[in-house]
Amino acid sequence: MKQSKYLVFFMVLACSYVLQAQSFSTAGFYQVKNTPRKVFNFNPGWRFYKGDLKGAEKVNFDDTKWEAANIPHGLEVLGENASGGRNYQGIAWYRKQFQITNNPKTKTYLYFEAVMGKCKVWINGKIVAEHFGGYLPFTIDISKEINSDDRNNTIAVKVDNSDDTSYLPGKIQRGLDFTYMGGIYRDTYIIQTSNTHITLPELSNTVAGGGVFAGTIDVSDNTAKLEIRTEVINDSKQTSKIELVTTLEDTNFNLLKKTTKKLTLRAGKSKQMKQLLTVNDVQFWHPDNPYLHFIKTELLINGVVVDAMRTRIGIRLFEMRGKNGLYINKMPYTDKLIGVNRHQDYTFIGNALPNSGQWRDVKLLREGGSRIIRAGHYPQDPAFYDACDELGMLTTTANPGWHFFNFKSPVFEKRLYEDTRRLVRRDRNVASVLMWETALNETPKQPANAMNTMHKIAHKEYPFPGMFTVTDYQEAKKGGLDLHYHGTDPNVNSFNREYGDGNEVDNWSSQNATTRVKMEWGERALLNQALIQAATLSDRYATPKSRLGGAIWAGIDHQRGYHPDPFWGGLLNGVRLPKYVYYLYKSQYDPTYKVNGIKTGPMVFAANELTQISPKDMVFFSNCEKLKVTWLGKVIGIIKPSTDPKYRNLPHPPFIIKDAFDFSEINTNWRRKTNQIELVVEGLIGNEVVVKQHKNYAERTSGVKLNVSSEGLDLIADGSDIVPIRATIVDTDGVKKVLASSEVYFTIEGEGSLVNLNPVKTEMGVATMLVRASLKSGEIKIKAYSNGLSSSTISLKSKPANIPFLYDENYFKMSKESKNEHIISVQDSTIDLPLDVQELHKEIENLRLVITGQEQELMEFRSKNKK
Repeated sequence: MKQSKYLVFFMVLACSYVLQAQSFSTAGFYQVKNTPRKVFNFNPGWRFYKGDLKGAEKVNFDDTKWEAANIPHGLEVLGENASGGRNYQGIAWYRKQFQITNNPKTKTYLYFEAVMGKCKVWINGKIVAEHFGGYLPFTIDISKEINSDDRNNTIAVKVDNSDDTSYLPGKIQRGLDFTYMGGIYRDTYIIQTSNTHITLPELSNTVAGGGVFAGTIDVSDNTAKLEIRTEVINDSKQTSKIELVTTLEDTNFNLLKKTTKKLTLRAGKSKQMKQLLTVNDVQFWHPDNPYLHFIKTELLINGVVVDAMRTRIGIRLFEMRGKNGLYINKMPYTDKLIGVNRHQDYTFIGNALPNSGQWRDVKLLREGGSRIIRAGHYPQDPAFYDACDELGMLTTTANPGWHFFNFKSPVFEKRLYEDTRRLVRRDRNVASVLMWETALNETPKQPANAMNTMHKIAHKEYPFPGMFTVTDYQEAKKGGLDLHYHGTDPNVNSFNREYGDGNEVDNWSSQNATTRVKMEWGERALLNQALIQAATLSDRYATPKSRLGGAIWAGIDHQRGYHPDPFWGGLLNGVRLPKYVYYLYKSQYDPTYKVNGIKTGPMVFAANELTQISPKDMVFFSNCEKLKVTWLGKVIGIIKPSTDPKYRNLPHPPFIIKDAFDFSEINTNWRRKTNQIELVVEGLIGNEVVVKQHKNYAERTSGVKLNVSSEGLDLIADGSDIVPIRATIVDTDGVKKVLASSEVYFTIEGEGSLVNLNPVKTEMGVATMLVRASLKSGEIKIKAYSNGLSSSTISLKSKPANIPFLYDENYFKMSKESKNEHIISVQDSTIDLPLDVQELHKEIENLRLVITGQEQELMEFRSKNKK
């Protein structure tokens, strides 16, 4: 009898998987309930216009014809290929109305996690900020600009992602190995505090100052010495006597140790306070046990709390000991740091990936064998670093840069140093950051004094153990940085920042390579990619302790500016479906390896799809000692890992059975019983079966099967959260038909909308539609069709957001329906596509042409299809 195609049983050695509730910081901190500090989700309720309009910053400007938009927002819905300048570059506008209580005893701050490119911000017609740079946060004190009565406030933001060499990265997009995309593409918040409050790091001029900064001074056994710096400002009109209470809490907010300090602060003054804590019987943060603590900071005046917040930290000590390698918490870290590089873009939505998407990326890559993610080539989203902290994924952070330094512009160099300070301010409490790319990536001509200045700024802003600046070894030596990329000096620790396909590329114009594989090219291309990368990966393990490890380029397929094709060499494709090479990396974990929050344990993956074009050799990726393989009812081998010398350094080489698959055997001996064809792979450790995979032969294509690819996360009804919906083409028994080349149409009803354009073409039998939650929690029903196949319906429920929204609901409702949403949204889901697919397809094409602004093409299309 047929079983699910990828049915896997875990036996004896159960997988480690206890899903943690994901926790995302807001502006670098976590709220304390029932205290004066309030945080509002400022993402919902915007209006958007792509282009420039005179006077759009004015309060009385007519924006009723603008599109509705919620943040994160990336200017446009993109096609699967958004490389080579296909994305929009230029000016766009965002406007919004909101009402908030404002009185002389409060301060109100507007916080942007990132706006791509340069931008200007107006509140009630007055310009309050001009910002340059698309990857770091900025904060604006808008206390004096917002209305003190119950009138609505109007915010206008002019964004511009055009090429500009005066700020980082500076390189024009058509020469860039990634794309700028655009928009207000990360979260926005409104933060209200009392006049006397903990400062925001972006507004502080104190070196290593602003907010709360916790450094691990030393660890010994289970004892830690911490220094906690807290900057306080008194924006009232009188001197205040303040009590600073700092509490170290465990991950469940239970008190571990408390210390207090008193200060007297004159009106308009600020001061940074330093407190030392020695804590016994404490859990350290470690990649294999990523335990996180909280520091609760409270300010009291006359015994009353006037401000409070939590800062999440990992108590850990990183040391680089040259020939002896990396030490974590005074113990040698013996595993090679094998991982991936990551760009932040996602197919269809560009860089506007919500927090849940950031978290899923980290989880998928962590489960897929990665111990480190190198940030390429800019600071990633704060939610990405939150996930790295939670899941024990070591990582890097970086100044935005690639192959460019503007020698002709003093302002470029000034902004470079400012960005270095802001980079450290933002990520200094991130436990998982191991290396800091302060120098500009792959920029050999950047001045040595500039690199050294950035290195010194980083150490001044992070004056504790664990700050390690890094760049390519030639530049690192010139600039006096701490670590080397690709270095060979045994006394200086190094890391292989990029490997994977440089020797496979035909030339750097065409960029064809066997290691760059689009998923739709099928199993032979995917298998070839995986086996080439297996040999390359093997070489990463055969390095001395001084070489910490390396990161393949890249973990996920991504868009590029300088080339018309996306980069297709990822372990995951652009919608985060795993390729065969993903399972190669996953199989390198020891079967007993456990980390809370991810699935680990014994695993096996059969890299053969049992089709008429499948290769004769059967290849398996597994971390077991042996595999027992049963094919067509017969045991064809109890096999050990390959002994091929090119795989010799891998912890777990591939398993290969030569000439095991012959399709002619199916069409001769199994013609009348194809529904019984099954491949069974049993993983053995010792003589016990610890994991089993059943893989069935796919027969006649029959229907569509839907599933929600949530990775265990709830869909949050905040107007911007997104979840991928997978539509798999299957036979009558539910077996995936990888050779199906189908177009899948999606409809939706309830509290959600479709993001990308209909129809969606399958790759390896799967089509992906992104579904976005509305601002109201509730049921969402998605239906998928493909011509001539049975349809499928799936339902999910979005959950309420836990941070209050701040927007004018009536203003938002009067906006035009967003072009980024409801591309095809059918409330009465009774369409039977096979009856009229051609006419529906024509209407969809009409919509696509309208949306992409191709008016001339639309006229031509209509003239050909008058009917």
